[in-house]
Amino acid sequence: DQMTNMSKSLREQLKEVAEIRGPEVVYDETSKDGTRKWVMRMDNGNSVETVLIPDGERGTLCVSSQIGCSLDCTFCSTGKRGFNRNLTAAEIIGQVWVARRAFMPFDPNDRPITNVVMMGMGEPLLNFENVVDAMNLMMEDLAYGISKRRVTLST
Repeated sequence: DQMTNMSKSLREQLKEVAEIRGPEVVYDETSKDGTRKWVMRMDNGNSVETVLIPDGERGTLCVSSQIGCSLDCTFCSTGKRGFNRNLTAAEIIGQVWVARRAFMPFDPNDRPITNVVMMGMGEPLLNFENVVDAMNLMMEDLAYGISKRRVTLST
């Protein structure tokens, strides 16, 4: 219904065959310094964490790429949960979508999310194809239009 650039009849037809939704937010907390953490449940019932870190004019969104992780790095708690599965590109983008909608409506000149870093739960390089697809969509002008210099993969 919010896509008012389409006819009402087309919107009604779309409702019958498609659903636009992001992951379910099961936890949303903002700390004293403004850092905001979401826990988002995916369709299979497992959850991932997504974190927005504000810093002056910047807002860096840390996005997960897997449910769990198989690497069990000593500095990271995600591996202690074990590995469940890779996120799809749609689930990765869903985290960006949910975070961005949390600030709606917003002034087009005020961009609360200026940077995205693939460094949430999971090892992004172990889900390379889906991560690259999601990053390309983040940088697509007709989607999120985030500058290529501001979308980072951290491993």
